[in-house]
Amino acid sequence: MVKIKIRNSIFSRLVITFLIIIIPLYGLGIYIYNSGLRTVKSEISKSTIAQASFYLESLEKEIERIKILQYDCLNDEQLNKLAIRWEIMNEYEISQTLLQLKQRLVAIKNSSIYVNDVNVHILPIEKTVSSNSGVDDIHINEYNEIYVPAGLKGAQIINYNGQLYLSTFQKYSGATKPLFTIDIELNQNALKQALAQFNTYTGSGSILITPTNIITNKSEEDNTQFIQSILLSMNEQERDGTIFTKIGNKKYYVVHSNSSYLNMILLRYFPQEFILKPIVNFKIWAWVFSIAAILIIIIYSLSTYKFMHQPLNELVKSFRKVENGDLKVSINHDSNNEFGYLYKCFNDMVKNLNMLIDQVYNQKILMQKAELKHLQSQINPHFLYNSFFMINTMARIGDENLVPFTKHLGEYFRFVTRNSMDNISLEEEINHAKVYTEIQLMRFSKRLQIHFGECPDMYKDLKVPRLILQPIIENAFEHGLEKKKNSGLLLVNFEGNERELRIIVEDNGCDITDSELEKLQNLLEDNGQEIETTGTLNIHRRIRLVFGEESGLIISRSVIGGLKAILKIVLQKE
Repeated sequence: MVKIKIRNSIFSRLVITFLIIIIPLYGLGIYIYNSGLRTVKSEISKSTIAQASFYLESLEKEIERIKILQYDCLNDEQLNKLAIRWEIMNEYEISQTLLQLKQRLVAIKNSSIYVNDVNVHILPIEKTVSSNSGVDDIHINEYNEIYVPAGLKGAQIINYNGQLYLSTFQKYSGATKPLFTIDIELNQNALKQALAQFNTYTGSGSILITPTNIITNKSEEDNTQFIQSILLSMNEQERDGTIFTKIGNKKYYVVHSNSSYLNMILLRYFPQEFILKPIVNFKIWAWVFSIAAILIIIIYSLSTYKFMHQPLNELVKSFRKVENGDLKVSINHDSNNEFGYLYKCFNDMVKNLNMLIDQVYNQKILMQKAELKHLQSQINPHFLYNSFFMINTMARIGDENLVPFTKHLGEYFRFVTRNSMDNISLEEEINHAKVYTEIQLMRFSKRLQIHFGECPDMYKDLKVPRLILQPIIENAFEHGLEKKKNSGLLLVNFEGNERELRIIVEDNGCDITDSELEKLQNLLEDNGQEIETTGTLNIHRRIRLVFGEESGLIISRSVIGGLKAILKIVLQKE
């Protein structure tokens, strides 16, 4: 599982490395796109605001010029003569003076397209002089009601009966009412025509808003709800600005400019799809860039997966098969790239490995068999000599045990000299050891007791090297029990579980010194040294050759006085 993670991480790291490279580039592209988009929007906003501001500034200057003409008219000589000296003037003089005054008013009207009419209301003679209609009886309502409200600043434009006026008056000390007033009616049609120049797109419009009046050149758009929706979207803190707002089901781009002098707000609104038309190309290229980046990532990932991950995965799988013992694996390929070279090297490696393993394995088996034969041939023939002397003695004295003794002895040597099999069942080895102990009982019956335990059934068929238990018992007789005058005791017991078997051989022979015991233990531990391999060390090495390094012979002091030998056999998993 760890190897799978490592293998996957190689592919992941390649993709992550590529993403680390491509994402900053993509982010840079997005930044450039957003920066360009902001720049375009800013330029559009500045341009539309500048147009609106320029119009309002031009209108302010024009209104200011009209007001100057109006104030200048206050000092008109003909007007003041009519207001003050009319009582000493004859009708002809009054008539001529009124005509001259009208000419002055016509001149003011003609000075600007934004002037619709100029009226002078002269209270002393109760006459109204108009640039359009001439001399008439005084328009007393206009005289009384067209006044500048208190606190009104700037151009002081007045709304009266839906019309816009500039008003001023002349008042002398002691008089309760002005002698005359001058009212200039602004031309709203001219204002509407001026607003029409901004309607460059279908659905666009312009609105000039005063506190009491709304001027627009598009009557179908001139409704309170529409304008109110725009005003609610505006930031009151900004003098000039732009907003995007949705009115009904349609989105609008709105430019607003405010004139504190005129006390007016100019609104220009455009359908959003027209005003953002220059930005469409930016969005198209942004999508093209994004799709191209995604395609590059996908193509790179697929290419990496096909040309690197899959071949590497195939190589790792083959290595895992070799690791699990499958040495017949081979990678079929027809590529001439680097992975083709690796595949060829891998196949050659497996082929050579098979050949080397076959050579080394066969050589090891032959060496083990040769060593086993050699070890078996080193068994001490001391027992044979003693047996022949025993037969000679029993024949001379006519011992009745001669027949069973020779039978047991024959069985014993037939087992020892049988070479057809290196390994036998543990039950056969135990029976051979029992034959040996029967022979020894006949020799030392008066001074020896032997207790032989039962081997666990699960181990009776276990294949073991021949002659591993009898030599241990023989060693107990030769070095311990043979010197005992009486009460000799030999115990052979079996302890086993699913993992290991312990065959325990104990005797109460002559005491062994600590130094001798330590020397024997050292011989068993240093089995790799070139020493004579007989007796106990013989068995120890044979067991380890067959059952592994955890098995072998363990020597210690017995609680009954002599030596304790434990033959440990550890079962190994196949």
